[in-house]
Amino acid sequence: MKSLEIICFTGNSGLTDYAVSLARAVGTRARLVTAQSLESRFRALGFAVETPFRRSRHFPLDVLRFAASLLRRRPEWTLWQGPLKFALLDGLLVRALRAAGLRCAITIHDVLPHVPRPWSRWTYGFYYRSFERVIVHSNAALDGARALGVRAPALVVPHGVYDLFCLSGLDRTSARARLPALAALPAATPVALFFGHLEARKGLFELLAVARQLKEAGSPLHFLIAGAPSLSAAEQQRLASECAALPNVLLQPRRIPFEEVECCFAAADLVLLPYQEGTTSGVLKLAIAFQRPVLASAVGDLPEEIPARAGLTVPLGADFVPRFADALQQMLAEPQRWAAGMAAAGERLQWPVIAARIEAFLDSKDGHA
Repeated sequence: MKSLEIICFTGNSGLTDYAVSLARAVGTRARLVTAQSLESRFRALGFAVETPFRRSRHFPLDVLRFAASLLRRRPEWTLWQGPLKFALLDGLLVRALRAAGLRCAITIHDVLPHVPRPWSRWTYGFYYRSFERVIVHSNAALDGARALGVRAPALVVPHGVYDLFCLSGLDRTSARARLPALAALPAATPVALFFGHLEARKGLFELLAVARQLKEAGSPLHFLIAGAPSLSAAEQQRLASECAALPNVLLQPRRIPFEEVECCFAAADLVLLPYQEGTTSGVLKLAIAFQRPVLASAVGDLPEEIPARAGLTVPLGADFVPRFADALQQMLAEPQRWAAGMAAAGERLQWPVIAARIEAFLDSKDGHA
């Protein structure tokens, strides 16, 4: 492949982390096209960077400049990381670029928005059908795309491990010493981490019910909940009230800076994904990067993507909370077994392997690399 432009409207998000990781693996043949909010640390990793996108209010002008620059450079392939802003309009843009001779592929991370609107299936289906090739991270995601009428050649390739965040090899003891919420805990106290945007759809309140059940059972486990709240006013009040009543819950309701992500994962013994809805999880890839076992709900591609012997999944249902609590205690009873499984899990998720598969797929004549 001579040139690949990886297009990501956001400059500071999980999609950006994915786009940066892939561009770094592709190297000098790659150009990352993203927003001006891209962190400076990502601008000198061996690939070209273009930042045409500003705040949303500038979108109409920025997208015209973006399209003109693509037509001027005419890369061999463009690989989009979801809609720029509006799925329907973005689909029309892609179709116009293809009519002008550009080749366009899409990586589908979440098949539909986390809170879909009544028209989301139609608009996102139209958007995905605008591309000549499709990349997904799991068979579950591919089934979801096919259900929206996507018939383009598709590649199923796993989401890579987020080793971008592994900055210093911080050990568990040192990491806990840096986190005031954990520094006072006895060294042997197990800690489970819930990380990322705090949203009800991610099972946040179900997790608090699990914490309450384990506290009443006398478990020494503590829960670290870290991330920026994405909650209604009523939900934020409920979160604060319930956490205040649970001494085994340590709440950090703020956006975790890039440099502190390593600290949160290194300090934890396992990672919790009690999601009630979703297609995939970038937090899972962080857990794999830091070799932390995972306990998750059985939604989206989590059962498919959690490495063998590195975690468990729990089906959703009326008995989800007690079953999740039981699975958590099961994993705590054999920590070394699950940790060893996760330590051996990352080989197929290395970015050079993933980048090579994506390039071979795009280079193939029929999309069947």
